[in-house]
Amino acid sequence: MMQTDNLREYRALFSADEEKAKAFDRIAEQFYARNFGRMTKSDFEALLFDIYLEACLQKQKRFDDYTLSRELGITQSRVRNLKVRKELLYPHEGFDWKQSFVDCIKDARFDDVKRLVKLHISDVNVLIELRNYLEEHGWYDEYQLNPKLFQCPLTVFVELCASLDTVEEELPQEVRAAFQSKMEELQSEAEKNALELLIKGDREEKMRGLRKLASIASNDLLAIVLENLPVGKGLAQEAGNYLADVIRG
Repeated sequence: MMQTDNLREYRALFSADEEKAKAFDRIAEQFYARNFGRMTKSDFEALLFDIYLEACLQKQKRFDDYTLSRELGITQSRVRNLKVRKELLYPHEGFDWKQSFVDCIKDARFDDVKRLVKLHISDVNVLIELRNYLEEHGWYDEYQLNPKLFQCPLTVFVELCASLDTVEEELPQEVRAAFQSKMEELQSEAEKNALELLIKGDREEKMRGLRKLASIASNDLLAIVLENLPVGKGLAQEAGNYLADVIRG
């Protein structure tokens, strides 16, 4: 019964003749250009997996590890390994790990006792690129046995989000005014000093102030700062807005 259901899924993915022809052409290219038999078994499986995954993407069909495991009759760990190998050999043209990472922040969790951010990242290739990015910048995450769980200190996470855009030398006037108004309400000198770095500091000082606030600021203050990161209005601000909502709970 399961085999019949899986064949039905295959036929639904490749229902049109041109879809089947395109898939065959990709396979034929690896065999019929004076290169017959040179492709290894693992590379051939990666090609077939890529063809299947691209069809899932085009038809907006689920392609999470569990679903593919059930459909293809292999373990979830093997699905993840195939996703890594296929991306190395046949990288997806529209793959944008930064946008995928930012989208995951919406469902993050914040441990305000340990000041840790935790989020589920199902795409193994996004996780690989993210960890490489952290390593390049000298940051770190706290490795978990759950291969889909990403966890790191809030100080690192905030700096990571801010790095996705260019830090601005000058804050917009309305943001500067909002920060100065907030600073007048604060009782903590440490919070005041950190917020002042955001208002008056250069790029490096702004980042130092941001790291300090991530370490000591109240959730309310930190959420306000995250919604007004001293960066461009691209991915970093999108990440800041999502993280602010997470911190507010």
